[in-house]
Amino acid sequence: MKRLTVLVCLLFTLIQSPAFAGDLTMPPMILRLQGQKGEIESRKLILPYVFATETLGVAGGVGAGASAWPSEQASLFGIVMGTTNSSWAAYLLGTSMQIPGGRRWFLDTSVSIGRFTQQRLYADGNPDFPEGGAGSNDSDPENFIEGEGWHNWILFNFKYVLPTGDARDEPIRTHRLEQGLPVADEPPPGRWNPRRSGRTLLQFEPFGFYRTIEPSTGLQQGSSSGLGLSVLYDNRDFSPNPSRGSATTLGIVSGVGFDNDTESWTSMRGKFSKYLDLGQARRVRQQVLAFNVWTAYTPTWEDETDSRLEVEDRPPPSMDASLGGYLRLRGYPLYRFQDKAAIYYGLEYRVIPKWNPLGTLSWLRWLNIDWWQFVPFIEAGRVAPQWDLQELHTNMKWDAGLGIRVMAALVVVRADIAFSEEGSNIWVMVGQAF
Repeated sequence: MKRLTVLVCLLFTLIQSPAFAGDLTMPPMILRLQGQKGEIESRKLILPYVFATETLGVAGGVGAGASAWPSEQASLFGIVMGTTNSSWAAYLLGTSMQIPGGRRWFLDTSVSIGRFTQQRLYADGNPDFPEGGAGSNDSDPENFIEGEGWHNWILFNFKYVLPTGDARDEPIRTHRLEQGLPVADEPPPGRWNPRRSGRTLLQFEPFGFYRTIEPSTGLQQGSSSGLGLSVLYDNRDFSPNPSRGSATTLGIVSGVGFDNDTESWTSMRGKFSKYLDLGQARRVRQQVLAFNVWTAYTPTWEDETDSRLEVEDRPPPSMDASLGGYLRLRGYPLYRFQDKAAIYYGLEYRVIPKWNPLGTLSWLRWLNIDWWQFVPFIEAGRVAPQWDLQELHTNMKWDAGLGIRVMAALVVVRADIAFSEEGSNIWVMVGQAF
């Protein structure tokens, strides 16, 4: 599998936020991807890169790693970078690594250390907004703090594949692909029944975070460690790009501050995604209607704040009831809205044309682009101080946009542009939004 040719896009994912802990992004299933002849290729790559963003300036670095190594379903790679505004970072990521002696045990891991000169956080502390309320549903978009600081984390995701459903005999699912999609003779997903169809994973996610910001008002810092527990029932036909079936995730995350064990927090969340195959057309290879609903609740959330990035009894932004960013409400900045409770809805219409001009361009052949996909989408959601169904559906925030996805070197890469009442955002990521 030639997964490592998309390191540049993966870099954006790593810079924005940890990839899995607490976020219930429905990580890809443990897969072997084969060519039409049943072969599995292992690839190694060293790739320099350059890109530019508003908060980093011009950034450059190098990524290196190997796919289908140390086993057929795993990959391991690292990235280092430096920027023109004196920011720097290093990342190490491993996926679906089989734990020795555990046939059904697998591990994802993400480690990062970095110092950034322009970090932004929607938290109280901006002197222009002494009344506070940063990140609430009705908050001012300029109510945030910004400054230089560290953003470090270490995350583990231990995954156990239950011997039920389609994984009764084999924990690793194998797909044989033809031009980036499963061959036509693969059986469709069965009915929603974890005992008889699909694959069920138990996930154990220990983690640690450390982050500082040094705005003009003085140093603020936040640190937390804890454990996430979740169950994922995946009844999709092809998890990297589903066309039928559904996926369900329920989880709870709990943590404490490194330097104050009394500041404990707990966050609960759930997610459900459904996919409807709308069939082929004369010029359309595949069209799918994808729907997603997500909700979160932090029962420990308190209103009193202190001088830390994480206020009393609240989790880090990536683990609380937050909206905005590359997963939910893409028309808003990352973690733009945060409160005790949140709800979100997303709807995408995914179309793969039969015509694939990107696959015929000689200067892109090294990416092995099997298909491209255009995706109009619309989203709605809001945060609230209580999990109240009526309040969560009043004065909701919404956005709409268009995405372009490609299957490049057997990995789905997406670029989304979304528009909201606060402007527009472009996100370049690995994997579908849901």
